Amino acid sequence: MTIKKHCEQIFFEGEKFFSSLIKDISKATKFIEMETYIYMDDKIGQRVAVSLAAAAKRGVKVRLLVDGCGTSNWGGRITRKLEKSGAETRIYHPFPWRFWHWGRSVIKAPFLLKILYLILRVNRRNHRKVCLIDNQIAYVSSFNVTSCHLRVDKGGKGWRDTGVRVENSDMTELQNAFEGAWDHLTFRERFQRLFQQINTKSPIRLNNSRHRRRVLYKNLLRRIARCKERIWITNAYFVPDNFLLKKLKDAAEKGVDVRIMLPHKSDVLFLPWTSTTFYEQLLKAGVKIFEYLPSMLHAKTIILDDWMMVGSSNLNHRSLLHDLEVDVTLTQDESKWMLEKEFLLDLTQSKEINLENWHTRPFYQRFFGRLMLYVKYMC
Repeated sequence: MTIKKHCEQIFFEGEKFFSSLIKDISKATKFIEMETYIYMDDKIGQRVAVSLAAAAKRGVKVRLLVDGCGTSNWGGRITRKLEKSGAETRIYHPFPWRFWHWGRSVIKAPFLLKILYLILRVNRRNHRKVCLIDNQIAYVSSFNVTSCHLRVDKGGKGWRDTGVRVENSDMTELQNAFEGAWDHLTFRERFQRLFQQINTKSPIRLNNSRHRRRVLYKNLLRRIARCKERIWITNAYFVPDNFLLKKLKDAAEKGVDVRIMLPHKSDVLFLPWTSTTFYEQLLKAGVKIFEYLPSMLHAKTIILDDWMMVGSSNLNHRSLLHDLEVDVTLTQDESKWMLEKEFLLDLTQSKEINLENWHTRPFYQRFFGRLMLYVKYMC
């Protein structure tokens, strides 16, 4: 019996990422399980829908889970096209006032209890971007299903993202995480997860329980504290808590090369303003901060010496406390080299921030950025 070798392929461009994804979907023979925060009815959304519908028609079991906030308009022509082909679609935590979405919700409860549940869970979102194919191939990324990730000359907005294709690895955790989001977990199942042992060395990092969130976050903080050479972070929505902030400052003060790359402009207007409230203390500690200029920077990657991670997690309170996320640690030298090379390339297209140009920011940006720190529930 031949054992197939683990394989990783990393992507930095939307066109290459979705072309590879669609190619693998066209070869699926058993099942396709996809979950995404945003699914748009645009050029990319239609291309992916056509490939998923074709797979369903040839007998592949296709299940697509979208988030009720990120894809609040689900139910149009793409939905009908998929469901007509035999694919199943569901909505994770639809807004309670969108009662026409309830039929695609996983919550099975009487009317009043369902309203109460959805109200209490309105801030709990599924921010994962995953496609699992035949339990052999997995795509994990920050790419939503939208044309924003295409180059401008291809009809997109040129968003800068990162994704990874993993093949011939243990997909059990991803499979279980999808099932848990697809089917509403009972209280007993959630309670049992409190006692599950978390393997912090697993390449798949999921935060689908409070216990997992705590263990993996503490593991990340320990890794940062142990760094001797470099901490290179790319993040779209940077709102660190006090623990992470202290670890980054401590590392810089002891001589570690700490660089943080953030978007200059964001799809969420106030987020860059909120991020800038941390600039002064980070800069004074020796942290180097860069703002990416060409387009929206939406990638989420971390390089800690030789340990590297790609996925959907932001370094903010939403990812830490509220949203379902998934990340993958890279294990192959070539993919690590490519991630390092891309970070250095992005630096050449970024503006370095110092204390002088930070203080020139408009007063209203600094004021509202600091004000939003008191609304961490949203950040």
